[in-house]
Amino acid sequence: MIDRMEANLGLRGAPPAPHDRGASGRGATRGGLRIAVDFDGVLFDHVPYVLRGFRDAHGIDLEAEGLRYWDFFQYRAVREGGLTWNCVQKVLQKVETDPVAHDVPLRDAHAAAVMRRWRQQGHRVEVVTARDPESRPVTEDFLRRHGIAYDRMRMGVAIKTGYDVLVDDAPHNVLMAAADGGLALLMDQPYNQDVPTHRNPLRVRDWREVETRIEASLAVVPA
Repeated sequence: MIDRMEANLGLRGAPPAPHDRGASGRGATRGGLRIAVDFDGVLFDHVPYVLRGFRDAHGIDLEAEGLRYWDFFQYRAVREGGLTWNCVQKVLQKVETDPVAHDVPLRDAHAAAVMRRWRQQGHRVEVVTARDPESRPVTEDFLRRHGIAYDRMRMGVAIKTGYDVLVDDAPHNVLMAAADGGLALLMDQPYNQDVPTHRNPLRVRDWREVETRIEASLAVVPA
């Protein structure tokens, strides 16, 4: 949901600059993979804060409709409440720039160790998020405090293709990554249950499973 609901769903501001719309050079790291990791819903549990944001600002309870939609405008309460694109953006921006909201544990404590091992194994690891650049300070601080090792962070990214592996919770992101030829791992969330995940993308429920899936994919790659 919510890694800002991505520009191609019409729920973000202007799209990123052309050079930042996707990743180029799959397999650019000699001897290793190029791995992209989403932030919201994958490293940071943003859902409680987004739910509270809609309740506080607009009196809307998304959980009452099962929190089953990725697109906020599929929620009847959002439509009937007359919320605009700007209303939704303001709720998300408040969460993404709030230092207090980020003073929480990782969504899964194993993420830090897994990402550290990837880099030790020679893989290139990038945190790739649709968050606006204005949230960079609190985002970087969260990653630093929790010992998340990465080579680069890209913000304002609408299309996450070109990587060998993508770990994300957004349905459209993993579907596009899989169609592009990468391994797409869909982090299990209530709002992505309709995504078919039989071969690629593959559904994962925690970071131990993320690591296992990638290890399995490496095992079948010919030398």
